[in-house]
Amino acid sequence: MASLNKAHTQISEIVVGKDILELLSSSMYVDPLTIFREYIQNAADAIDEAVTVGHLAGRDDGRIEISLDHITRRVRIRDNGIGVSEHDFARLLTSFGASHKRGTESRGFRGVGRLAGLGYCQELIFRSRASMEAPVLELAWDCKQLKKLLTDSSYEGGLADIVRDVTTLKMVDEPDAPDSFFDVELLRPRRIGKDILLNESVIRAYLAQVAPVPFSSGFTFKDEIQSIFDQLDFELPVYTIVINDEEPICRPFSDSIEYSELKRGHLQDVEPVTVFAQEDDRGSKRKVAAIGWIAHHDYQGAIPTAAGIKGLRARVGNIQIGEDRLFLDVFPEERFNSWTVGELHIIDRRISPNGRRDAFDHSPQLKNLHSQLVPVGAKIARYCRSSSQVRNRLKQFDMGSQKVEETFDIIEQGAIPKRRQQELKREIGAKLQELKRAADFDLLQGRLRESLAERISELEGKFEKLTDRAIAESPIDALPRHKQSVYKEVFDLIYECSQNHTVARILIDKMLARLKTVGEAKEY
Repeated sequence: MASLNKAHTQISEIVVGKDILELLSSSMYVDPLTIFREYIQNAADAIDEAVTVGHLAGRDDGRIEISLDHITRRVRIRDNGIGVSEHDFARLLTSFGASHKRGTESRGFRGVGRLAGLGYCQELIFRSRASMEAPVLELAWDCKQLKKLLTDSSYEGGLADIVRDVTTLKMVDEPDAPDSFFDVELLRPRRIGKDILLNESVIRAYLAQVAPVPFSSGFTFKDEIQSIFDQLDFELPVYTIVINDEEPICRPFSDSIEYSELKRGHLQDVEPVTVFAQEDDRGSKRKVAAIGWIAHHDYQGAIPTAAGIKGLRARVGNIQIGEDRLFLDVFPEERFNSWTVGELHIIDRRISPNGRRDAFDHSPQLKNLHSQLVPVGAKIARYCRSSSQVRNRLKQFDMGSQKVEETFDIIEQGAIPKRRQQELKREIGAKLQELKRAADFDLLQGRLRESLAERISELEGKFEKLTDRAIAESPIDALPRHKQSVYKEVFDLIYECSQNHTVARILIDKMLARLKTVGEAKEY
């Protein structure tokens, strides 16, 4: 060891064992659905490259097709992008962490994303060609054999050896293939959960959130969101992605929010969000690190996960990074993130997704991003709290107005003593004053405040007409006077002892109807 301090000693051999392949495939992609994200990310990059070199006129000519065959249990993801040349095919598809994309505008740059499917099927196949004249090449991974060798303690081969032992390279006939294309095919994917790797609805819902697809034509705010990006000349790339030749996938946003079958909210406006990069030492003009939007709504509560839109989310190259909980720490309380609808598109390439793309690598730029988002989280929290206060006031108002209406019905029924009627009238007067105070709330504005005022005016009009003479004749009036007072006292007692005056009134209505029937029978 002393000699090492006097002179540098070169390490003679670097050993890369087979287990690195298991870490890169299975351990990195713990959510099966992320394999679709990885392959679509590569497909989008391939389409972009095809547009750059002129193979495609534009992204609109690009197409990413997902085919799910339940009978043969096959999943195929195909794009008509740049493809891979015959010269590079084998080398690129058997290399590890040697992507040519690093330092470019491409989304993927670590060179391991294509391994995502290895742990989830029995055979993983890649096919491609770069031109119509070129042959279609196929590289197949025997995932079943790979798993066997990875767990075989007697296998002494390294990474290169195991790749040679489980892969097969050949030329195949694909007469219907595009001039240039790339295929990923998973044969006999594992049955996970509700067979999610072959579940079209699950895959569609996932890609609607994660993939670079357009907003639906029915989303009112899509043009307003686009204008936010246009102001900075920021291109929002979108691609046509279809599953089994059905309608192209669109983002899950709509003008309404389905909280439950009986509860619905509505988007009201869109607010731009801009995050600036840290100033450099030269004090040059600040650059934009991220740009996005927040969709404000009526903030009725936490948005259900199934809606696919909750949470402030991040995207790079218009592909989602992480999930809806990525920015929890920018909110004063984590729960307010689930009330939020919004996205942030990262422009500063120093804010880099980690290998799993479920978060960002730690960096000063990421810290700066978070610090500038804290005021955004605080503002949304204020909206949430204000909305809660408004809903509480409205709830109080509705309960109070309902109580007034119930009291009107009790008095008009004419089944209780007059002294009790007068007491109830005084209670109505006091309750109307409470309603006015509830309606006189700073956060109640516009049409909402007007509607409450109209409701109070309606109740006051009914109250003015409510006099002893206005009370309808009751069957009790046909009884002898001493019996009238007894019945009215009993009915008053029923109301007093009942927790639900509506139920009590219905009961007394039935009793009054019975008295009327008995009275008519006696007359007869």
